[in-house]
Amino acid sequence: MRSVQSSMFNANSQSEAGVFRRLWRLCCQIALVQSGLRSYLEPVIRLMRPNYRAGLQSATLLSVSRQPGYLQMQLKAGRSFSGFVPGQHLDLTVELDGVLITRTFSISSSLQQFLQNRTLQLTIKVQPHSGLTQQLLARAGESLPCYVSQARGDFELEQSQSALMLAAGSGITPVHSMLSSLSRLTRPITLIYSYRGAGNLLFADSWPQLRARFPLLTIVLRDTSTEGRLTDAEFIAALGALKVKEGQSVSAGPQGATKEPMLYLCGPLAFSQYWQQQAKVLGISQIRQESFGLSQQSHGEAVPVSVTQHGRTLQFHSQGNLLQSLEQAGLAPRYGCRRGICMQCLCTKTAGQVRNELTGHVSDAGAGLVQLCISTALTKLELQLDAVSTATQDNNPCTT
Repeated sequence: MRSVQSSMFNANSQSEAGVFRRLWRLCCQIALVQSGLRSYLEPVIRLMRPNYRAGLQSATLLSVSRQPGYLQMQLKAGRSFSGFVPGQHLDLTVELDGVLITRTFSISSSLQQFLQNRTLQLTIKVQPHSGLTQQLLARAGESLPCYVSQARGDFELEQSQSALMLAAGSGITPVHSMLSSLSRLTRPITLIYSYRGAGNLLFADSWPQLRARFPLLTIVLRDTSTEGRLTDAEFIAALGALKVKEGQSVSAGPQGATKEPMLYLCGPLAFSQYWQQQAKVLGISQIRQESFGLSQQSHGEAVPVSVTQHGRTLQFHSQGNLLQSLEQAGLAPRYGCRRGICMQCLCTKTAGQVRNELTGHVSDAGAGLVQLCISTALTKLELQLDAVSTATQDNNPCTT
């Protein structure tokens, strides 16, 4: 009899524990993660406005066009979008088959275009393993729900100083926004834009127009497939020519009458890092840079990921947010808030490095825990979605 009562007690305890876990999960998914009243009311609001998403600024996708290797997206921002400073970037969120996909892109159009008709242009490099760019290509002409964040970033043009601007690949996008937004130019600017192959020359029609409008603007278009990469000697020569144009001789010291030129760097991470180091060797202290690579999820290389769930292993490439990448690959990982709060998407990483998108922290390459909704794969990654290892959890609190 005592054994039966003990079994009934254990069963009741397990049942109560199960109820508690479900209530706690529900609390995490609903109560603890809402940022405001609109988040609570989102399901009701969506009955009347299907495209409404709490915390996201609605935008209208006007067109998607393509040139070799790139997409040009024209968007009309909603009333809640407060504008931008040329050179800034924003988060673009596109809803595809019920899944929200978010990437970060620099605005490539002029401020005047936005002020006239509230339209924005995003110029996006086509990634072979990116679900977003491939889906946009496949669905060109369709009306897709789109959202944009407020613009942010401090990669802005200081017009009171002369400037040497080095841009490579899609790094030209914020620079094009800066230059095409100019209404007047009183200090000389030299732009050296490196691209690979004539088909990858972006904004080809803009450069002759900008040269004609601004005599103080020097634009050097460098096709690295035929001319090779910019050399250190050419960099020094461009800097010297800019100083001469500014009215300051190459040999003048720091007591010159004009300010030191500002150096702007925008391109792949390795590109920006190299020229930043060279600039410091030459004593250039005023540098602004924007790097496209591991530091920005939208422009990073696609990383191979191996995922085990329910005894099956799936291999695919991830670019950007891990939770979104898993969903695009056809998996259904657990999640709650999608903001890094509720821990419902916590899973075991058995190998590889990830970056926490909120803090920037990079994990080590060993085993640990990963919050999928706020993590980006940096190296070849192995994940176990079935369960969180208790031993790993005890010894390694969340590595991201």
